[in-house]
Amino acid sequence: MNKKAHDAKNMLINMMRTYQTKTVKETGQKLVTIRNEIKQTLKTGKNPEGKVVTSSQTKELRKLLLHYREELEQLKLHTKIYKEEKGN
Repeated sequence: MNKKAHDAKNMLINMMRTYQTKTVKETGQKLVTIRNEIKQTLKTGKNPEGKVVTSSQTKELRKLLLHYREELEQLKLHTKIYKEEKGN
């Protein structure tokens, strides 16, 4: 396994540990679920417990939305790199 594949594999493993999942697919599903929950909270203006979201919380939720979007993109990128480099 070359260096690119090894680095991509390590990043994927770190992401799985961070989100406490066993597979890359499960990690992706968890990221999408979290992102959708944040979107729903922003859309309705209420958190899952039914409390109204304040403007400062809205700012934080938008930051989190960007964070999880980036995490999902990184997951896709590292998966693609790993598959391509592993095949070589």
